[in-house]
Amino acid sequence: MRRRSHRRLDSDPAEVAMSPLIDCVFLLLIFFLVTTMLKRKEKLIPVEMPNSTASVDSETREKELLIGLSRTGKILQPAPARDRDGGILWEPIPDFSLYLKNFIDAAGVNAFSIPVQINADRNVSFQKTIDLLDLCKLQGFSNVSVKTRQQSPQGR
Repeated sequence: MRRRSHRRLDSDPAEVAMSPLIDCVFLLLIFFLVTTMLKRKEKLIPVEMPNSTASVDSETREKELLIGLSRTGKILQPAPARDRDGGILWEPIPDFSLYLKNFIDAAGVNAFSIPVQINADRNVSFQKTIDLLDLCKLQGFSNVSVKTRQQSPQGR
């Protein structure tokens, strides 16, 4: 048996391909440059984190001033009675500005911190809703939200 001699190929040494390595290095460089620039811009945006003391106890519920808005644009208030399913019954407010002034007088100094929720009919005109929001703003309420309903509150 004859043994074969293994020849070393010194003319062809093992190499690492440089072009994919250079591509990876440039991609990493671009990635880190872009992310550091974003971090710098992030610090320019002022973010106020809430205090732990600002949280409200789950049992404490803020009162809310409910206002209804019918399809025809009438401003309504919740009636003292409820319907048989526990839903809100609505009655018209003759003078809304006077109604808000009486509410502020009854609630006291911190009346403006009480949220106002407008329950508007889905089919009410947009302008009527804006007018109602303006009236609330003129009286000094800043926390006003609008909720739409499928059915119109009574008192069309």
